[in-house]
Amino acid sequence: MVSRRLLLGVLASGLAGAPLAALAEGDDHHAPAPRKAAPKPRAAAARAAPAPVRSTVAEYPKPVETHAPEVIINPDEALGRLKHGNAIFARGGASMALPSWTRINELAGGQKPFAIIVGCSDSRVPPELVFDCTLGELFVVRVAGSTVSREGLGSILYAVEHLGAPLIVVMGHTKCGAVGAAVDVVTKHSHLHGALFDMALPIVPAVLEAQAKSPVDLQDAAIRQNVHDTAERLKSADHILSERIASGRLKIVSACYSLSTAQVEFNV
Repeated sequence: MVSRRLLLGVLASGLAGAPLAALAEGDDHHAPAPRKAAPKPRAAAARAAPAPVRSTVAEYPKPVETHAPEVIINPDEALGRLKHGNAIFARGGASMALPSWTRINELAGGQKPFAIIVGCSDSRVPPELVFDCTLGELFVVRVAGSTVSREGLGSILYAVEHLGAPLIVVMGHTKCGAVGAAVDVVTKHSHLHGALFDMALPIVPAVLEAQAKSPVDLQDAAIRQNVHDTAERLKSADHILSERIASGRLKIVSACYSLSTAQVEFNV
């Protein structure tokens, strides 16, 4: 039988990991229980790897959004949509939502704008914002002074004949610089050189017509007269336009946007 002194010597020698019952020969009721091996630290590879950082916009998943199919509307419905959209914009409630990738892909196959806006190039009067519209809803022809050249007329005809747009709005705006330049040509005999004179020249007849009515504010009166005259000329500018107007499939109106109130006043 192993002596108690020998047993204590074994424990002191660091052999506590050995089976003590074999040394004690049956005297194991005095022996401590075997120690469990300390758990090994987890390998670094077993830890969850962080999500990869995307380096370009193209690597992000594109949003999924569904849209109802395009519905052909009549001229009055189109005008109502513009009025409703401008009311939203004028009270500061415009959505400003960017089109989804679904919408962008849909438009890659074709467009169906519900209105044509003939407007001024002024940076303060973007039609899509003024009417709370988004990609693919408006066909816009813009030039300083809201006039229509031969090329502009061709653009309008394309949108009416091939895209089926039922409404044309010729829109001016308050404090228009192009109309102001035409007013100065008439009242002050101002000299405009080159293309600037070509820009103002189509507006001069509207200035003269407005001047004959002796308005309090000649520039404002000329702005409204100019878009009104342009809309009237468009009605007979091409047989496609006149025929669609006669059949009720097209309407042409003028309008004026106020820079101070953000409201559009339609002359229907």
